[in-house]
Amino acid sequence: MRVFLPVNIRIDNRKILFVGGGNIAMHKIRTVERYTRNITIVAPEIHDELQGKGFDLVSKEYEESDLDGFFLVFASTNNMEVNRRIKEDAETRGIMVNVVDNRELSDFISPAVFKQGEMTVAVSSNGMNVKKSVAWRNRIREMFQEEREW
Repeated sequence: MRVFLPVNIRIDNRKILFVGGGNIAMHKIRTVERYTRNITIVAPEIHDELQGKGFDLVSKEYEESDLDGFFLVFASTNNMEVNRRIKEDAETRGIMVNVVDNRELSDFISPAVFKQGEMTVAVSSNGMNVKKSVAWRNRIREMFQEEREW
């Protein structure tokens, strides 16, 4: 069984790569962009919502050299073989990878996040129950929205 340690990773001045630019990638990108714009997206087709946000957009198929210079990678294509190849390529380079929707292949997972100002609350089920993590996060958000004096 995979066990994930909850940590906060310093990402200022660190490059983050998303391989995949469609609906599968969108959810993770929406979370990461709240913390940095230092995001590159490599995909043959890139979702319209990602245009004009200041990300580096590279319209092409994935190649191993796309990993050069990146700190974290999100393998977020709709092709599991490509995601596995990204994982293997990154592993040989010592780069941590999140294979979206596959905790068994992932070096890290992303929790359900509530961010307000400088405060962040992250809820994780060790990647085993995403719906429950989101439900807990939503209850926490409701609690803080009721307590405006925080």
